[in-house]
Amino acid sequence: MNKIKNIYISYWYQELNFNPAKKINLLEKEITSIIDAPLMYNNDNNLNNISMPRIQGLSNDKKYLFTMSLVNAFLSINITDDMDDDEILLLINNNIQLFYDILNNVYDAKILYTSIKLESIDESSNHKEKLIKLLNLPKETYEELSFKRGMIKDDYYINYIISYTKEYNFNVLKKDNATEQDLFDRSMITSLANATLNKEFLLTIVEINDRYAYNKNPEYCTTKENIRGMIIELKKIINNKLYYQL
Repeated sequence: MNKIKNIYISYWYQELNFNPAKKINLLEKEITSIIDAPLMYNNDNNLNNISMPRIQGLSNDKKYLFTMSLVNAFLSINITDDMDDDEILLLINNNIQLFYDILNNVYDAKILYTSIKLESIDESSNHKEKLIKLLNLPKETYEELSFKRGMIKDDYYINYIISYTKEYNFNVLKKDNATEQDLFDRSMITSLANATLNKEFLLTIVEINDRYAYNKNPEYCTTKENIRGMIIELKKIINNKLYYQL
């Protein structure tokens, strides 16, 4: 069964001419209902490396992660299995509106465009066969499969990605002070014969954003009306499972 596991909301705004960490105290007051742990921040006033995170925050329950740079802000949300589609859409709507207001009220940010991305996982059986049938592919030996479709509707780009993939446990030796990159690189030099298949799954990504409107008009900025339009379109996609209509 296809279950939504993660939500990613992103805002791209006109480049700030100051480090957003300068307003960290005000931001913490505004964000406390979502990120209830102290925010981490970088006080460096160097305005190079515009995409480098200046602020990061993780909620105590690890459900919410917030990141902010000079040009964008991201909110990721982990979804519990007991939430249905309507509850998830309400969660998206509440949070995308909240952070839109925060970016405006605290930073007077000129939000150029906004994105909503949903990540779903289907761990039921016959994943590969489902995707082969959907794509009408010849019978071959496929290790992995991936399909992406991008389309334009009204002022929005809508992207669908469906991938069949496998996840392995490599049981690599964890040496002292090993970094995540060390562990990844050791997995890359480990034969699959010495690894254990953890699971196979279909990964589905649905993204909607209003960059198309910004591409047509460089004076365009996201409004709450635009956000409501994206939520309405996203509801149609999820309720009718349009991402499977390849």
